[in-house]
Amino acid sequence: PDCTENSKNTLRKLCLKYNRCVIFYDLKGFEKEFGFAMNTAGFHPVIVARLLLTDFLPQDMHRVLYLDCDTLVDGPLETLEKLELEDSYAMAAVPELAMPPAQKKNIGLQPEDQYYNSGVLLINLDYWRNNNLKQQFIDYYASKNGQLMYADQDILNYCCKDHIYSISHRFNLAPMLRYFPRFFIKKYQPAYYLNKKEYKDILDNPSIIHFLGDERPWMNGNYNPYKKRYEYYKLKSPWKNIPLIAGKEKYLFCYHVLNCITLICPWFRKAFTRSIGIRYYKMIGKKQ
Repeated sequence: PDCTENSKNTLRKLCLKYNRCVIFYDLKGFEKEFGFAMNTAGFHPVIVARLLLTDFLPQDMHRVLYLDCDTLVDGPLETLEKLELEDSYAMAAVPELAMPPAQKKNIGLQPEDQYYNSGVLLINLDYWRNNNLKQQFIDYYASKNGQLMYADQDILNYCCKDHIYSISHRFNLAPMLRYFPRFFIKKYQPAYYLNKKEYKDILDNPSIIHFLGDERPWMNGNYNPYKKRYEYYKLKSPWKNIPLIAGKEKYLFCYHVLNCITLICPWFRKAFTRSIGIRYYKMIGKKQ
């Protein structure tokens, strides 16, 4: 949905308070760039607009930090600021906690290929322009008839294969990671495996928290392990008095039970994601 003028003014005042500015870009009609029907599996079609960033952003802008709307910056970003992507990388991103081999195969990747989450991206705009990635994105999506389970994320992983720089999950921390035993992470996602002290430090002091999944902190009855951080910033915002969204309390309780089971038997969670979770996304996609 469009951002109302009232919301824009609220954001302008908030930025002014911290001596910052905000610029709004009109994305209306971006779907015409693709020229074919798209199925974004239950997500708003605007998620694929990030593939057109080189059209919207100034030519003298060389890189940009893209953040999903369900992320929260809670720590320093100097490491990302100093990161040199040069001409070799299209972007820097955090590996996905898990992606079934069958889903990788479906988009043209090998089982051993790393798959990245697109919620936080340090994008090398010069690389995108010089390699005409925008057209590659569109052509690949067209070759899949606009049918991809994770839409933009699948497109980025395929078209930028071998040109994505892996960064620490400190910069795109999934709250569910707290429920996976460290010993299991070594096999489940080796890119996250660190010594006990470093691993704990990332979980306790993430720079960017990504509230993906179903356990959102703005839902009434949620058990999100980072909900206090969300509440802390919400109380500082103009939206502090907006109530939590009700209606999913029972579902969230069941989701929390699944997380608790993960602590005891992470293999169950992996099997559950591979069977139930993937089917759920496919079911949503068919309704589009």
